Amino acid sequence: MIPHIPETTTDTELRSAIMEGNLPTLLVVLNHLGEDDGLLEVGEQPSRGTIDGVHRISEASQTAIRERTFSALKKLRDGTIELPHLPDEDRLQQLACVLVGESVPPEYIPMLLEDMGFNDYAERTDQASTDPPSISNTERFSTIIIGCGVSGICMAVHLARLGQPYTIIEKNPSAGGTWLENTYPGCGVDSPNHFYSFSFEPNNDWPDFYSKREALHRYLEKVVDKYDIRRHVRFNTEVLSARYQLADRCWHVQTKDNQGALTERRANFLISAVGQLNRPFIPDIAGMKTFSGNQFHSARWNHNQDLVNARIGVIGTGASAMQIVPEIAPRAETLTVFQRTRHWIRFLDDYHRQVSSGKKWLLSHVPYYRNWYRFKLFWVYGDGIWESLHRDPAWPHPARSMNAENDRHRQLLVQNLTEALDSDADLMAKVIPDYPPFAKRMLIDNHWCKTLKRNNVELVTGPVKKITRKGIVDSQDTEHSVDVIIYATGFEATYFLKPMDIRGRSGQSLTALWEDDARMHLGMTLPDFPNFFVLYGPNTNLAHGGSHIFHVECQSQYIAKCITHMIGKNYREIEVRREPYEDYNRRLDEKHAQLVWSHPGVDSWYKNSRGRVVSVSPWRLVDYFHMTREPDLGDFNLAR
Repeated sequence: MIPHIPETTTDTELRSAIMEGNLPTLLVVLNHLGEDDGLLEVGEQPSRGTIDGVHRISEASQTAIRERTFSALKKLRDGTIELPHLPDEDRLQQLACVLVGESVPPEYIPMLLEDMGFNDYAERTDQASTDPPSISNTERFSTIIIGCGVSGICMAVHLARLGQPYTIIEKNPSAGGTWLENTYPGCGVDSPNHFYSFSFEPNNDWPDFYSKREALHRYLEKVVDKYDIRRHVRFNTEVLSARYQLADRCWHVQTKDNQGALTERRANFLISAVGQLNRPFIPDIAGMKTFSGNQFHSARWNHNQDLVNARIGVIGTGASAMQIVPEIAPRAETLTVFQRTRHWIRFLDDYHRQVSSGKKWLLSHVPYYRNWYRFKLFWVYGDGIWESLHRDPAWPHPARSMNAENDRHRQLLVQNLTEALDSDADLMAKVIPDYPPFAKRMLIDNHWCKTLKRNNVELVTGPVKKITRKGIVDSQDTEHSVDVIIYATGFEATYFLKPMDIRGRSGQSLTALWEDDARMHLGMTLPDFPNFFVLYGPNTNLAHGGSHIFHVECQSQYIAKCITHMIGKNYREIEVRREPYEDYNRRLDEKHAQLVWSHPGVDSWYKNSRGRVVSVSPWRLVDYFHMTREPDLGDFNLAR
């Protein structure tokens, strides 16, 4: 639906909302409306690398932009101007460059039109159509989707648009996946919400710029209900095994419900949507079973555990710990945090800010505003930093950074950490990493530095040596007495689809084939496993920024198009050929060798036991968009 300004909007309401708007976005919207009156030509244009982008724009020019915006939107409200046609791709590219303050290559424009929602306007002017392709074949293939989190919901929407029957098998009692299971204090997203949402279901009512788990779960439940997904889901049911049977060219899937009842289900297509971060990892630490208090993983939070005046030990300092520790520290008698490795921490102005009513109004009612704002987030927190992650062979400081731009990032991060830690030399030595920025998952300061300075909080570095009946022993043989242990130790990230037993055409177990070295073509398909697709599979996680949902939408559309082609041409089987599968993984490994995540001085959950990067994608988001926009049917063996 194309936004419009209600006729009842008063001038005061309009002006108030504009004062809260993102200035670069307003400037580009003005141009779309044909009302910028040369503002793009004055030489004071948005600066790169920031969301507000006003550093190069004078106060006088900022005022002029807002005044011109008020005048333009007032005309639009009153009907004295009409919404113009969408500019051509050359003009869209020029506006994208202005918006982000740097060059945006032309390959981004098709992606901008689709994912940023501009095709809504294109439909209005008959420039494009996003209607799903018609299917003349009346035969309908059945599909089983494993998981009803973000990926499963997205896939269900795309199958429903094709009129294809599907069943979702979900082990939990409700939808939501990660945002259902993780209920720890402070749980929330670390991507901007206005990009961390489905392109086909934008949410203009996020309470925060980085919303917490409750808001995210409500959003997913809303999508489930709007697209009538719930009636297709078998909740409280887990997939135990799946085997492809040559006799009927179908997947035979064995499931078990929460009463222990076993059922065999059959489907033409099997799509895994279980994600990468769904099975908690708890390290095998000597003495764990002797501990007299409660202990649990962050993803299996024990809400019956009273933390008030408790002596708490948190093992791990990754993304979950960064959110948990500041939330529970004020309640604890003592809080001891055990850090194995240091992490780079970013400081984001919007991380703790609520979205004002004026910003919500602009997103909901001003044409083009939501679309351009989404692209601004995409660029600043995604592809805009991608070049800085490449190894420069001539760079003289390869241990600390990858290139000059990466080193600039490092200097800014160090400066911010130094200020946040009040130049405390002891804490700085414990916190500031010695490896390049982005080599491990970048974390966002959730008052973390402030919490580390509390009198009741201690940061202990080095691996945990053992656990005793009364506490945790660090690498220096010092025992720290604790009443409860919280494992913020991440997930079994390199063991995809574990513990399901999935066997393809030859009967070989996928778990045995992969071990911890999973490989797929585009992260979705592999030889010997016909009619089998994986969402959020190997090498599709995003480490340079962006939104996991963006990748899932790329994959869901790709899979839907594969199924559409099969049904339309009366094929019954699709299986990726070995040559394109091997070629893709060769190119993927070659690309990773140039990037920061393969840095030899860093160990992370991105890598498997042999040091190969198996979790994250080496491509720009726009590259993956084009790779998956249309399936290359020459990559597959198709059989009737």
